[in-house]
Amino acid sequence: MKFYIETYGCQMNVADSELIASILTSAGHQEVNQISEADLILFNTCSVRAHAEERVLGRIQSEMHRKKENLHLQIGVVGCMAQRLGKEINKNNLAVDFIVGVDQYQNLPKIIIDETENTLLTKLDATQLYKDIQPVYHHNYCAYVTIMRGCNNFCSYCIVPYLRGRERSRPWQDIIQDTISAGNNGRKDITLLGQNVNSYLDGEVNFPQLLTKLNELVNIYRLRFITSHPKDLSEELIKVLANSAKICEHIHLPVQSGSDRILKTMNRNYTVQHYKTLVDKLHNSIPKIAITTDIMTGFPGETESDFQKTLTLMETLEFDDAFCYKFSPRTGTAAATFSNQVPESERLVRLQQMIELQRRITLKKNKEQIGHKVEVYVEGYSKKSRKMVFGKTRDFKTAVLPGTEDDFGTLKQIEVRDATASTLICF
Repeated sequence: MKFYIETYGCQMNVADSELIASILTSAGHQEVNQISEADLILFNTCSVRAHAEERVLGRIQSEMHRKKENLHLQIGVVGCMAQRLGKEINKNNLAVDFIVGVDQYQNLPKIIIDETENTLLTKLDATQLYKDIQPVYHHNYCAYVTIMRGCNNFCSYCIVPYLRGRERSRPWQDIIQDTISAGNNGRKDITLLGQNVNSYLDGEVNFPQLLTKLNELVNIYRLRFITSHPKDLSEELIKVLANSAKICEHIHLPVQSGSDRILKTMNRNYTVQHYKTLVDKLHNSIPKIAITTDIMTGFPGETESDFQKTLTLMETLEFDDAFCYKFSPRTGTAAATFSNQVPESERLVRLQQMIELQRRITLKKNKEQIGHKVEVYVEGYSKKSRKMVFGKTRDFKTAVLPGTEDDFGTLKQIEVRDATASTLICF
């Protein structure tokens, strides 16, 4: 069959789509780039927020017309939303042929030739690591390498541990091989993935030791990782980051709130002061490091005072960038049952304030780079002009510079001439 994958959500879902593509290709199926060419459409879904689920449900409904045009077409839903809402999707979208959860992707080749209608396969497997499956890279120049699956943290607002199961780390030798393969395939920018990479542990090899091994590989140029949980960011890890030339000067360290009371109710297991201390240690050890974060507003019980503490923290630490979002109740999590929910209208007002503040901070941080040379890994054409190309700097900022298709996949040293809140301008 000719299959098309539409991916929603985080980088882990992007990596899972590459995994699924590998499984189906190995079974003799062919991936296509246009949905109109497909005999099989897969929606790889996200359940972190309600909006993500609503968007996917709308997309599924909008593609149902293709079933009338192609009687052999199959539509499948996979990923976190399939895991969470499998039975509901089965009930409400009768034209969906199968729903497959995050630990059952290896069964896809069998499912798509099965005569059974509306197949539902969402059982979690505490041992599933998709061993010996080399992903099909969807990105032309970057690569994601999953180092672990699942999560043990159970933050009170987060559905992920219930959908992806408990933490399990991949063998470090397999990660080395995947990274070497990515480098051999021309990927110069490689991101290690896990819900909490800092807690990686395979035998006696922890995350700092894994990074040290990867940094010694000769065929890679840049290493990144997401996501780091502040409670597990160790002195050992900071030391490795400071002394490893291939690890980029960027860390994504979600803070979520500037209020200790809210952090405790979130079950984050650190205080604001602990977080500030980590940021100080990172800046002192790696002066050029960029720190980005996730910040939530509207968590149940968040008062105006709590919110102001978050804004103050943002102003104090001056994150290079932040993903700002409002609380979204997820059925099955503790926070969804709390009685002191913040009204949606208030969540939206606070969210807009956070976004506007962070935009000003990011603009300031970007403008500080004017006059400095940066290394840009060119990934493609700029959206505005075929005479310009774009790429990422080592500190994960988007830069635009003159170039052609010949520059794709190359590293360029170039001076920053101007900046916006989203882009370094190098021309």
